[in-house]
Amino acid sequence: MKLQRLDLIFSYWIFAWYLLYKTKITTYSPKFIIILGIIENMILLFFMIQNGSTIETIIKFIVINIFIKILPYYSIRNDKIIQKDIIASIVLFIIYIIWLYINKETLLQKYNKIYNSLIENKNDTPGMIIMNFILKQIKQS
Repeated sequence: MKLQRLDLIFSYWIFAWYLLYKTKITTYSPKFIIILGIIENMILLFFMIQNGSTIETIIKFIVINIFIKILPYYSIRNDKIIQKDIIASIVLFIIYIIWLYINKETLLQKYNKIYNSLIENKNDTPGMIIMNFILKQIKQS
């Protein structure tokens, strides 16, 4: 199993931005891009269910996204989405696409790898690896 790199998954870029925002290192709110991420994850969840991902993979996917998208959204839910935040979201996404290109990936290739990992229950994304480690520690204690 080839593990997927954290820096090549856009959800973690969004979460890093959220942490920078909450620590006041940046004033650009990630609320807009978090909402888009939640919508994308709901669509992905539908496809996971439709294509036979295991209940274990589905639950892990939901728990991970609660921590990296739902809770962050909840903590900034009262922020107003303003033009500079939308522009910052677009700029970050463009930088991400450039980063993929530098690393010899395309957006479609990366999305397909994540999609296939979830559909085929490979659990090779960073969030799934962390979740599996935590569950293993809980079982051993």
